[in-house]
Amino acid sequence: MPIRPTRYQRSTMLLLLVVMLLTGSATALAAQTPSAVAPADQLAAVQPQWRDELSAVIESASAAYTIDAQVHLPTRTSEPQIRGSVEVKWTNTTDETIDALPFRLYANGPDANHDALRVSDVMVDGTPASTELTVNQTVLSVALDAPRGPGESATVAMSFVLAVPIDERAHYGILNIDAGSGTWALAHWYPILAGWDPDRGWVLDPPSEYGDPIFSTTASYDLTLRTPAAWRVVHTGVTVETSEQGALAERHIVTGPVRDITLVLDDDFESVSRDVDGTTITSWYEPGNERVGEAVLDYAAQALEYFNGMIGPYPYMTLELAPVNLFGAAGVEFPQLIYMGASYYTPERDLETPNSLDFTVAHEVVHQWFYGIVGNNQYDHAFIDEGLTNFLSSEVYFTEMYGPLAGEVMVNRYLRGSFESAVAAESDQVVDTPTDDFPTGGDYVYAAYSKGPMGFKAIYDEIGHDAFAAGLQRYYDAHRFTVASPDDLLAAFEEASGQDLTELWHHWFEEAAGEDDV
Repeated sequence: MPIRPTRYQRSTMLLLLVVMLLTGSATALAAQTPSAVAPADQLAAVQPQWRDELSAVIESASAAYTIDAQVHLPTRTSEPQIRGSVEVKWTNTTDETIDALPFRLYANGPDANHDALRVSDVMVDGTPASTELTVNQTVLSVALDAPRGPGESATVAMSFVLAVPIDERAHYGILNIDAGSGTWALAHWYPILAGWDPDRGWVLDPPSEYGDPIFSTTASYDLTLRTPAAWRVVHTGVTVETSEQGALAERHIVTGPVRDITLVLDDDFESVSRDVDGTTITSWYEPGNERVGEAVLDYAAQALEYFNGMIGPYPYMTLELAPVNLFGAAGVEFPQLIYMGASYYTPERDLETPNSLDFTVAHEVVHQWFYGIVGNNQYDHAFIDEGLTNFLSSEVYFTEMYGPLAGEVMVNRYLRGSFESAVAAESDQVVDTPTDDFPTGGDYVYAAYSKGPMGFKAIYDEIGHDAFAAGLQRYYDAHRFTVASPDDLLAAFEEASGQDLTELWHHWFEEAAGEDDV
């Protein structure tokens, strides 16, 4: 495939620095060709007691991805790249007739030229297909050779090249190479089908400026990935086979039912692991950061164990946490994988209870249930995963782990203080507002991470811990691997408590009347 212009290239020196930091030879990598790998059992990523149920989820999912990809290191004339191919076996699980499939090229959104991720050789059922790029080249519409009704299928295949940015802030670090550490963070790195919201169909909004850029629905992934042989690969799913091919290691990875597949690559990560309820949790860190890496493991283990009991069992075999140099985020959740802000990993990090690292780990662990397993349209209703998660990881988690005083400290620090300040400044917001309809990014953060959690605290205080937990269990049982709505969450709390919570819900999430609560 042709090499893109080096838009992300700061200078030849920066590229050569990355080459030195990342072991392996670009020449050796370029000389390799993809090898065929037989499909693996997706259930290898799933705990044994969940395999019957999740086998049915995989069978009923709208998409199954087979991806073959290879890392290409930078040279004096080209930026670092991921080159590969993706095949998607799609089944129409909607009640509508579909004549084109929209693929999201999320990587194109934040950059000025909107061409970080390029595709070619698009085929539908083995025949070349017509395509159209729209929404600043973040939506690739692939025309089907004939419309597909409910239950009908198609197979779409394409090649892609991703130019991975270096030390760029536009993707707030989730798609980036950090030249200092040599870590590759690879989120939204491949073409993915647009998410389908039962309330409004395909979600084709521009990648969000304020909130999470990705909205996708449940699928399964079979990935063959080639990297330099010495690299550590942290990823969604489990590796079922590894082989060495000269300078390369080839990994065969499967995920079970998930919403996307995400990676972190590094040449010298170290790790510690622990088993919790059948899940192997692994905390990765750069050499010399053992103290924080071990603390992250401790926090993740106690959070996973607690929320397994409160919400319902986490069904996967693995949960990985890795440091990534993030800009404007303390952590970011992905299926079975959490990006932890690299700034936490310092020798002087305060680990006295309560602390912000513990809070961030707990927050991202809760996201494994909400948005990870129980999905929601983050573009329209971000508060039902972010607000719920921030409340659970502050008052509920810290009270359970360390006592009521610690819970109150975290509520005041992360929820109540900013809520009361915003109300006093007459900048209260309606929480249930589409993410990019807020006046500013700060208004979105306030609504999703402060006022929204305060609304869930009001419900918690009204119905009590047991009914609140029972509501979460109902919500989890009824909507896992689907896309839930605010009405679904409200109904779960009402059914569990036997109370009409309509007025309380409306007050906190659907009107700007915070002065009544200060």
